[in-house]
Amino acid sequence: TMFLDYYLRIKIKRSHMDILEISEKQDPLYPTFEQIYTASFPLFEQRTEEQQEQPSISNYHLVAYLKDNLFIGFISYWILAHVYIEHFAIHENFRGQGYGGLLLEDFNKRLNKIILLEIDPITDETSSKRLKFYKKMRLLRKPLQPFPSPLQKHLSRHALIILTTERQITEDEYIQFGFDLRNIVMAN
Repeated sequence: TMFLDYYLRIKIKRSHMDILEISEKQDPLYPTFEQIYTASFPLFEQRTEEQQEQPSISNYHLVAYLKDNLFIGFISYWILAHVYIEHFAIHENFRGQGYGGLLLEDFNKRLNKIILLEIDPITDETSSKRLKFYKKMRLLRKPLQPFPSPLQKHLSRHALIILTTERQITEDEYIQFGFDLRNIVMAN
């Protein structure tokens, strides 16, 4: 029980974070977001600058998590039929310290809806660790064929693995997600 008490104190101490929405490039948090974003995702998975700046997209959100004014990480997401996490990353200085799990857990509790995200196919140790992390967070793999979904249309496409919280989505929900991905996410 002494270990459990210590673990809970650390978890509670780490979990008190500020959550701030970044809604424009002029936001003081944007440069740090951009640095983490470009370092964490290959070019074909990134939004173009024009796509990232579109303020008229009411169902797209970008939230930053800060602890003691330090930028821990971010989640960019869409509120569609489900909540679709487009990007999720932790600043390299805070990786491996449990923050990824805390952010995802907090995000899941706050939105209280089925969350859907995609990861790269399992081809190396990094992608294997990523899948293991999401399984630990109780996300379920969808066994249907994933949609190719690059944000930058001129770059090559590759299929991604779909993961969900709560339960696996139905085939009809999967079709709706594909429609939303093509007509809302990739169109903006």
